[in-house]
Amino acid sequence: MRNNVGFVGFDGTECKRAIFAIHSVKEGESISGDLNVLLRSPHARAKSMLSKQKRICNVRAFLSDKKDKNKWEGAGVVIEGGLQEFFDQSDVVAIGTPAGYETPYVQSCISHDCRAILMGGASRSKIREDLANNRIEIPENIDDDLKKEFFFGLSNFEKFLNSGSKLVQCTSCNTTAISRAVLAAQPLGLQAVVGNLDRRQGDPHDIVRVSPGAVQFGQGVGHQGKDAGTIFDEVRFSIRASKVPTTVPHVHHLSFIFQGDVTPDQLKDRLSRTNRVVIVPYEDEGRVHDWTSEILEAFVSSLERPISPEIYELLISDAMIPFSLGDYTLMQTVLMVEQMSVPVPNYVEAYLLFCGFAAEKVHSLVDRHLGCVHGVWPDNLSV
Repeated sequence: MRNNVGFVGFDGTECKRAIFAIHSVKEGESISGDLNVLLRSPHARAKSMLSKQKRICNVRAFLSDKKDKNKWEGAGVVIEGGLQEFFDQSDVVAIGTPAGYETPYVQSCISHDCRAILMGGASRSKIREDLANNRIEIPENIDDDLKKEFFFGLSNFEKFLNSGSKLVQCTSCNTTAISRAVLAAQPLGLQAVVGNLDRRQGDPHDIVRVSPGAVQFGQGVGHQGKDAGTIFDEVRFSIRASKVPTTVPHVHHLSFIFQGDVTPDQLKDRLSRTNRVVIVPYEDEGRVHDWTSEILEAFVSSLERPISPEIYELLISDAMIPFSLGDYTLMQTVLMVEQMSVPVPNYVEAYLLFCGFAAEKVHSLVDRHLGCVHGVWPDNLSV
């Protein structure tokens, strides 16, 4: 099998992690073809990341603007072509631009018949509007893709495979986390998920305006629960998204509402057997794990991954609080989401979707090649 994959935003928070992950799966599954990256200005972060990607993944560099060619070549980079050649030589393109800048690249994917992977922050309705305003004819199947549910491979890989999708939008970091937990909890009679998620003011490399002593709470429900609702239409979501002055991780304080009696042990068992979900014990030989930074550092220190921090797994404390309310059980939970890497396995599954992989094998092979684990930390983890 041969499949060339291109990356727009190769040095972005999630896209740069997806490059190493997709490379691992291509190597492990003997998928031939190139990894192409589209360069912009040659700033230090871009040059250092490209150097690493060339060393590990042998990426091929293309240039979005010819004015930067001499600077890149002066830095020792071989330029394989420009924007048109990038799309001509890519079968699948992962569009990892900041939200709101995707439309020109979707337009190029349409004109070059490339499959497209959008990140969680994109607005497909805005892309449809922009394409219409630009008088671009949207093929019927692409138009359908722009209106579908979000792609969350653990739940709907086969559905997307059977539909012949050419464009998918993957779930964001927080929606990915919520979706994994809901996937585990739904067989126990899950009816709804309510609560608040604390998200970072910015990624570690971002410079943002923030008050170090304040939390900015959202006015209403965030997109995260709404997006998960497109995947799990039998579950209701009401989740506020607040911003806190930290970088990692996102922390979700969510109540899972079940029909009937459900115990913490039942939910922990379901979660621990779900791909890419790890239960973290609160009590541990006389100490407690109740600081998010300590939990992430302890968990990631035992792993070997190409970028740090790199935690593909959703971490959930076993300190759950059940509350009985008539015929319902509310289970209060704490979810920890390393936002820069938790959605990466789903991007890999989107790529394998366009390679035609069968649903029954894709999740296990992704976890095997990426080293994703599930279970109870630290002694009962499985790939």
